[in-house]
Amino acid sequence: MNGRSLTFVLFVVVMGLAAFQFVSYLITNPGKLLGNLLTIGIVLGAFYWLYRLFSNSGSSADTRASYNRAAKQSKRKYAKQNVTPLSIKRAAESKLRKSSAAGLKKKRKSTHLTVIEGKKSKKKNRASF
Repeated sequence: MNGRSLTFVLFVVVMGLAAFQFVSYLITNPGKLLGNLLTIGIVLGAFYWLYRLFSNSGSSADTRASYNRAAKQSKRKYAKQNVTPLSIKRAAESKLRKSSAAGLKKKRKSTHLTVIEGKKSKKKNRASF
């Protein structure tokens, strides 16, 4: 027998014994079994709550909000324009020329880009592997 099949056999034997013990405990003392399962559930819930409390999962909400804002801005930028007849287009272009002559310029919304500071002083030595 190789190592993998021996491990599988041991796993099956241990799981079989655990299932046998669970069924026998269920038959002899079901109330205590329910109490033990409830205790295990509470302890696992507490560990999960502590994990969520101290992990960096709060930053995912900020990331999601940033993504939604960028997607909305991208949709506005690349939205398909309505197809209009040529005569209406020419009328719109003449109005646009008149308004641009008046000196009214649209102010663009600034993009919210941030510079990520890195280790710029440390140079990589690419010759050594």
